[in-house]
Amino acid sequence: MGKLVYLRALLGLLVLAVTCLSADWSGFHIAVASDEPRPGIITNKVVCKNNAEQSYALYLPSTYSASRKWPLVAAFDPAARGKVPVEQFKDAAERYGYIVCGSNNSRNGPLQPSAEAAKAMLEDVGTRFSLDAKQVYLTGFSGGARAATAIASWLKDQIVGVIGCGAGLAVGLEPSQRLPFIYYGTVGKEDFNYPEMKQLDRALTASGLIHHIEVFEGGHDWPPPDVCVKAIEWMELQAMKSRRRPQDESFIDRLLKSAVETAQTHESNGRVYEAFIACSEIAIEYKGLRDVSEFEKKAVSLKDSKAVKQALAKERDLDNEQARRSNELFDLRAKALRTNGDPSAQQPFLIDLKRTVSDLKRKSEAKESSPERALAHRVLSQYTISSFEQSMLLIQTKKYDLAVANLAIDAEVTPDNPRVWYYLSCAYSLNGDKRRALDSLNKAVQRGFSNVQELERNPQLDAIRGEAGFKKIVESLRQRG
Repeated sequence: MGKLVYLRALLGLLVLAVTCLSADWSGFHIAVASDEPRPGIITNKVVCKNNAEQSYALYLPSTYSASRKWPLVAAFDPAARGKVPVEQFKDAAERYGYIVCGSNNSRNGPLQPSAEAAKAMLEDVGTRFSLDAKQVYLTGFSGGARAATAIASWLKDQIVGVIGCGAGLAVGLEPSQRLPFIYYGTVGKEDFNYPEMKQLDRALTASGLIHHIEVFEGGHDWPPPDVCVKAIEWMELQAMKSRRRPQDESFIDRLLKSAVETAQTHESNGRVYEAFIACSEIAIEYKGLRDVSEFEKKAVSLKDSKAVKQALAKERDLDNEQARRSNELFDLRAKALRTNGDPSAQQPFLIDLKRTVSDLKRKSEAKESSPERALAHRVLSQYTISSFEQSMLLIQTKKYDLAVANLAIDAEVTPDNPRVWYYLSCAYSLNGDKRRALDSLNKAVQRGFSNVQELERNPQLDAIRGEAGFKKIVESLRQRG
C-alpha cells in the first residue's frame, strides 16, 4: 500500500503544478446516477468518494476478490466518455485479470482537467480495490493519449507503461531513454496521425526504448477489442521480462508461436517490409525470454533488401503527400475566412475547397483498401477534426463571431454533416442570432440529428429555448421516438 499512498501524494502535487500553468476548461457532461460496482459488469459511473464532481466507468474481472492484488489500466478519452475505453478493454481485462477504469471528466484541452481526473480516479480506485502497485498502466486516445504520457512522465516510476492510441507523446516529451515508462502505441491505417505514430516508432527504436506500435484497419479511434488484448499481452510479456510478475512459459510460447507464424506468412506472401517489421519485433520483445538470434539475423538481412528500402521510401513519400494535401485544404479555408464573409470574395476559395474535399471523399470511399484510399481518408479526417476542434475552442473562449464564421464554411463544404449544422446553431445562439440558430438547427435535424436530450440540456441553446421554432423541433423529435 506504501507505493499507492506515494502515488496519490504525487498526483496531488501534479494537479497543483498543472493548475498553476493551465486555464480553466469547461465542457459538456450529462450526469447520471452512480452505480455500485459489481465484478463482471461494466459500471458506467462510479462517483469518487472524496470528489463528487469526478466519476469514472469501471470494469472488475468476474473473478475479482480483495484477497489478491490486480493490475490496473486507467483510461482517458478526449471527450470524457469513460465507458468507451472500458468497453474496448473489457475482454482483455477479463482474460488477464485487470481492473479497467475510464474517466468521465478528462477531455481534450488544457491539462488541468485531466490532472484532476487522474488524481481523483486513481485515488478512488486505489482506496476501493486491491491493486498491484507494480502493474499500473495508463491509456488514452488522441488528446487523451498525450495526457496519459504527460501524467505517466510526471509520476515517474509509479506508472509502468502507457498504451497510446491514435496520438504520440505529450508536447515536451522526447523519445529517449529518459522516458520513464514502456510504450505500446496503436494507430489505424486511415488515422491522420498515422505518420506521427510511424515517426515515433522510428524515434523510439533509435533511442533503444522498449516499445511496440500496432497498426490496425481503421481510422482515428480507440483500437478494437482484439488490439486491446494484444496491448495487455505485450504489457504482460514485459512484466515477465522485468520480473514484475512470474514467468508463464506456456503464455510466452503461445505468443511467440503466433508472432513467428505472422512473420512467416508475410515473407511467404512477398510482404518483405512487413516480414522485416515482424522479425525485428520478435528479436527485441522476446530477447531474454527465448533464443532470438535467428530473428536478429533475419531482421538485419531484410533491412538491407531493396524491397524494404523501397517500402520505407514510399512511406515517406505518402507522409509528405499527406502534409501537402492537408496544407492545401487549410490554406483555402484560411483564405475564405480572411474575406470576412464577403460572398463574392469568398466564393472562389469555397469552390476550390469543396472540389478538393469532394475528390478526397470519393477516393476515401473506394471499395478496395490501398495506400491512396488511406491517404485520402487521413487528409479528410485531419481537416474535418481540426476544423471542428478549432471551432469548439472558439466557442469555449467565447469568440462566437469567429466560431460562426468557421462553422459556416464547414457547413458550406460538408453540407450533409448534421453535427456541423448543430454546432453552427449553437454558435449562432450564443452570438444572439436566433433566426439563423433555428434555421441551422432545422438543417441539422433534416440531415439526421435526433438527440432530444442534448437539445434540452445544452446551455448553448438557451437563447432559443423559448422560441416556438425550437419547441416545434423538440416535439417533432419526441414523436419520432
